Amino acid sequence: MLPTAAELIRELTLGPMVDHHAFALVAEEEELLTWARETVRRLLKDRADEARIDDTVLVATELLTNAIQHAGGPVSLTVDLYEKGVTVGVVDRGRDTTAIPTEPASYLAGLDEMTGATGGESLPEDGRGLSLISAFATGWGVEPAREGKIVTAAFCLAGSAA
Repeated sequence: MLPTAAELIRELTLGPMVDHHAFALVAEEEELLTWARETVRRLLKDRADEARIDDTVLVATELLTNAIQHAGGPVSLTVDLYEKGVTVGVVDRGRDTTAIPTEPASYLAGLDEMTGATGGESLPEDGRGLSLISAFATGWGVEPAREGKIVTAAFCLAGSAA
């Protein structure tokens, strides 16, 4: 079972919350993603090194893209700044928290070890979002929300104990 946002914050010892931002988002997908990237980058300016900001922006974009593509309807973005980290959450209208696998699928599992081939098939265009989120976030989880569900990714920033 994936952890809740509260469990992530406690386990990663992010410290007390210092700022909270919540945005209800309704726009064309590309406009929304551009705005979200700029907003997350602005909120994290001077709080983390550029590489960690890039990681957070990438994950926020993936979370939003997944919500738009799979749940439809309006979404909202939360960015919570903590003493030693940040969480990015995306709420969508989907209610099925079990539809999100607890482990991202490996798209390299079918590779022929000797040739590196996929048996004539190319890697899928979709479905890599959870692998990216797992690779770049310190931790992530999903839980029911009043409007549907929220997927939250947590990041330890420079100077954190985790």
